[in-house]
Amino acid sequence: FVYVLCSSCMPIVNKAAMKVLPRVYAVTAMQTASAAVLLLMIRHANFVDFPNPTPAKVWDWTGVLVAWTVPIVLNMKAIQLLSVETVMMFRSLTIVIVAAGDFVLLKNKVTTRSIISCLMISLGGLVYASNDLNFHLEGYIIGTLYSLSMVVNSLYIKYCFNKHHEMNSWEKGFLNNLLSTPAVVALSCFYENFRTLSVDMKSLSLGGIVSLALSCLMGFGISMSGTKCRDVLSATSFDVLGSCTKYLTLALSTMILRAKNSVLSIVGICIALSGTVLYSPAGDMLCRSFGPRQSLRAVGDG
Repeated sequence: FVYVLCSSCMPIVNKAAMKVLPRVYAVTAMQTASAAVLLLMIRHANFVDFPNPTPAKVWDWTGVLVAWTVPIVLNMKAIQLLSVETVMMFRSLTIVIVAAGDFVLLKNKVTTRSIISCLMISLGGLVYASNDLNFHLEGYIIGTLYSLSMVVNSLYIKYCFNKHHEMNSWEKGFLNNLLSTPAVVALSCFYENFRTLSVDMKSLSLGGIVSLALSCLMGFGISMSGTKCRDVLSATSFDVLGSCTKYLTLALSTMILRAKNSVLSIVGICIALSGTVLYSPAGDMLCRSFGPRQSLRAVGDG
């Protein structure tokens, strides 16, 4: 529930944060740094426990760092150029490729129901994107790169999580945020004139400060809840869960940001949403009711 809530609200909160401080990498660095600090504070209060990183573990986690950081940065850039809805649709297009990689590379079971579900979700994204009311060439290029990076993110990170069973979710989340912060700060220094950041921060209004603080809090929530979900779900199931949250984002965006959607866009959303329901346990129940008596379990269910 925490992951669904944070993932649904995060794009809208990030959109607000980018309006008050239009620095993709600086805002991302604030989110990752604050998440790492919050984890240390929670550990200091004895609510959770995880060891300090060793040089060997840091080196071993470098691949995860790249796979985890690149989609975050591309997502922030895409949000800056595109509507929230369009970014969410690019996210849904990764599911079929992730499902194929989950089967071929990670050797997870794939059923007919899960394949149809993934195809429906991706088809819904294509139908929506085909009638996008806010087309932006550079944004679509970034969105495509974001989709590809999410495929690598889903498959490679799940592979590493399976490999490191001795690490708990708190340690994995701490390493992700700790190691990604210097990399994103370096990007900010290179691309965003980091020296003037303090001037921009001083000029923020109270509402701007609240927007940034909320984005950092949401970043912490989605980071840790997402890490926990990755531990217990397959790569495909986690990708479907992430896609499911986007439809709540679409509803919130329509109400809060007054985003415009055509009839064809709404049809695309409905197709993708139907695919998400079919993949879920509710879809399994429907298959049992109207099809063969045996259960058609989706990848990663239970």
